[in-house]
Amino acid sequence: EIIQQVRTLNADPSIHGVLVQLPLPPHVDEAAVLDEISLSKDVDGFHPVNIGLLALKGREPSATPCTPAAVMEMLRRSNVVLRGKAAV
Repeated sequence: EIIQQVRTLNADPSIHGVLVQLPLPPHVDEAAVLDEISLSKDVDGFHPVNIGLLALKGREPSATPCTPAAVMEMLRRSNVVLRGKAAV
């Protein structure tokens, strides 16, 4: 049922991105659901190609993962200086 919905969203040209809220219930195959998301609509960056593009300097994934982008935007709007800071 979830996989069919992802396929429907992938095929719909009016839908620009697909995000699957994790974790999924235990009876749902999470990997199978995530594998169905089209590379071009993968807004979480879970597609193997997007993961590779995120890891390579100077490369851009098809979409920037929304959660890290939102955190960076909140920090920017709050005038938080990140230069010289360490993340753990």
